[in-house]
Amino acid sequence: MASSPRRSVFPPSRREFGAMLIGAGAAAALGSRAQAEAMCRDAAPAPAYQRREPTSLGEIGPNIAWGTHLEGAGVYDEALIAAIAGEKPKVLVVGSALKFGNLHPLSLAFERQAGEKRVSTWAELDDLARLAQRLGAKTRGDAMIWNDWLPKWVSDLAQKRPEGWRQKLVDSFERNFAAVFAHLDELDARSGAPVMPWRGLVNEPFAYWSESGGRPAWRHGAWLDAFDVMSDGVPGYIHKAFEYGEKYSGASKPALYLNEANCENDKYGAPLRAAMLSLLDSLQSAGRKVDAIGLEAHLQPEWMDDPLRPSWRPFVDFLKELQQRGVKIYITELDVNDCLASDDLEQRDRLVADYTYSFTAAALEVPAVTMVTNWDFADSASWYRGEETYRALVRWPRCRTRPACPRPTIYDQDLAPKPARDALARAFAGRGTPVRPATSD
Repeated sequence: MASSPRRSVFPPSRREFGAMLIGAGAAAALGSRAQAEAMCRDAAPAPAYQRREPTSLGEIGPNIAWGTHLEGAGVYDEALIAAIAGEKPKVLVVGSALKFGNLHPLSLAFERQAGEKRVSTWAELDDLARLAQRLGAKTRGDAMIWNDWLPKWVSDLAQKRPEGWRQKLVDSFERNFAAVFAHLDELDARSGAPVMPWRGLVNEPFAYWSESGGRPAWRHGAWLDAFDVMSDGVPGYIHKAFEYGEKYSGASKPALYLNEANCENDKYGAPLRAAMLSLLDSLQSAGRKVDAIGLEAHLQPEWMDDPLRPSWRPFVDFLKELQQRGVKIYITELDVNDCLASDDLEQRDRLVADYTYSFTAAALEVPAVTMVTNWDFADSASWYRGEETYRALVRWPRCRTRPACPRPTIYDQDLAPKPARDALARAFAGRGTPVRPATSD
């Protein structure tokens, strides 16, 4: 390892904002804080747009499972839910309810403090499962194991290292898998069908903003510290996650997957893609059950070599290499950062639509891509509009000094469809047709 790896001062993922901007100790509380943050609003009314693709997104492609992310207040927002229901989703993505810090803020007891009482931390997951059943969808669980979003008691063990700290973390790691999968079995029994057939075991294993020898570093955190490293250099916690995922799966046999960000852009993509292939090779060589690879796709025009005419060829070649290894591919967190565009709403919406179409259509050239989910469904719920994130955009390369309130999703703040919605529909309908680069003229 080089002694001084290259680092970017710009946080590259939405969740990095929590740790970097408000302090790592507050990251576990970011989910609940986000619901109370001031969200920016469009300064002017959105241009009138008439939806042109009549078929619901969830009904266009028989071989594409489409859906969207929900968490926090969104789970209980009936207007938002009605708009989502109109698109007939096949997937509702559990945003934060399975994160270790959300399930275990105090100890490994699935409880949190609410005033003078302790209450269960299962509520949001259970409510999402019920909502999915009501909409005729299934849930997908993300980020069970991640070196961010950890509770203070876990971080303290890893940092202070009292006697027996490592074994306590290792035991907590496995007990979490056993308990979560047992709870999901209970939900399956109540509903009479599997409620979560797709389960994300490991989230963002790489610190892609930090390179050494042309490879991204491993993301630091308690799980990285607690487990031994494999002979090929892969952190042991990643292997253990897939070992325990298979061990505790039960009769439902869910698809188990690994999720990573920024594999599609030109700024970080090339070394990340190579590292992801090596990681998958390591897991498969050890006989781990890896059913799919999740790729977030928070599209960043400002991180493409040509922001107006991005080339997705390197990314598509990567998808083909994943396909050759026998895994499915999920596009897990699709949205578009419009921070380099002008204040003109039509121009910004055109940029978001162009990226949504060209990227999705290119990805769908590869048959192994079987799922596309948006993050989020509407601008009003987007993580980009949270006060902390929005204020930080000015520090990203190529973003405008004062970017307008972001419009990164397929529906606007008033739950009306945008051009990006129809762009996604066209990409689904035209699966298998080679596409030309996106343009904005």
